[in-house]
Amino acid sequence: MDGNDLPLDRLSHRTRLEAGLALLPAAAAAAWLSINASSFAGVYLICVLLIAVPLLAATKRAFVILCLIIAGVFVPLSILGVFLGLILFFPAALVLLAVAGLVARHRPARVFARIVAWLVVSTVLVAFGLAFLHHFFPPSNIIIVRESAPDQSSARLYGLSDALYKAGFGGRGVGVSTWTSDRQLAVDVPASLPEGDRRRLLKFVRAQPGVVTAYWCEGTQCNG
Repeated sequence: MDGNDLPLDRLSHRTRLEAGLALLPAAAAAAWLSINASSFAGVYLICVLLIAVPLLAATKRAFVILCLIIAGVFVPLSILGVFLGLILFFPAALVLLAVAGLVARHRPARVFARIVAWLVVSTVLVAFGLAFLHHFFPPSNIIIVRESAPDQSSARLYGLSDALYKAGFGGRGVGVSTWTSDRQLAVDVPASLPEGDRRRLLKFVRAQPGVVTAYWCEGTQCNG
């Protein structure tokens, strides 16, 4: 081989940087799985490190070979390890296959590989972002009801409970309890209640006689 050809075969810093895109869905998957199954965090870390192996390649040929090998390992591994959640590393394997095309000879092939890689990564990150958002900031399960007059002898509590039961919410785990003052009640909502029913419930509570306002509690409000 002519020594002048060696620099042309070396993996450029730009290609190596773009190949690092595969680490983003892998890291997101590892973080999510570690939250839900912390005892296997070491396994997930090893998966991320495997995804990073092609980045250590010095030449384009070695880079492509490593991308194909690691992606080929993760396809059956993600299926066999589905009970450990390893299926979530499958998108990272797809990105590895895509970035292998970044060293193609023809520009259209490189452009196609770049588009596929960015599309998969962006889709996966949005999905994980929503999952993390819902995990760390879950929807409130308490509606605070502010009334125009004090609830004497718990008449309003029982009245609202009866109204919710007649409206079909009582049999779905929705209940009413006292809150921080005699002018406030709390409607306790099960986490499993669908979003559409949550909106309908809030609208129904606000329409009840004597209710000034009603709203979902947020943050420290829920510690009342």
